[in-house]
Amino acid sequence: MSLTNTIHFRNLRGDLFGGLTAAIVSLPLALAFGVASGAGPVAGLYGAVCVGFFAALFGGTPTLISEPTGPITVVMTAIVGSMKAANPENGLAMAFTVVMLAGIFQIFFGIF
Repeated sequence: MSLTNTIHFRNLRGDLFGGLTAAIVSLPLALAFGVASGAGPVAGLYGAVCVGFFAALFGGTPTLISEPTGPITVVMTAIVGSMKAANPENGLAMAFTVVMLAGIFQIFFGIF
C-alpha cells in the first residue's frame, strides 16, 4: 500500500486542464464559504488550497475531485461563532485548533 499517489507524466496535460477547471469552479465557492463561515474570504481560499493539495497527495482514486462543500460552512459558522464569542482575541486560533483536531481524528479513524 502506497502512502501517497504516484505521479504519471503521461497524464500531465489532462491533469493540468482538470486542475485549472476545478480551480475556476471552486474559486467563487471557496470565497463564498469563507465569508459565510465568518472567517473571511481569504480563509476560504486557504481552506480550498489546503484541501486540494492534501486530496491530491493522499487521495484514493485518480478521478477524485475535492473542493469545499456547503454543509461544512454550517459547521464552521457554529465553530467560529462560538469560539469568537467565548474569546474574541483568540477565537479564530481556537477554531483552527478544532479543525486540525478533527482532521487528525479523521486520519486516525481512516487508518483503523
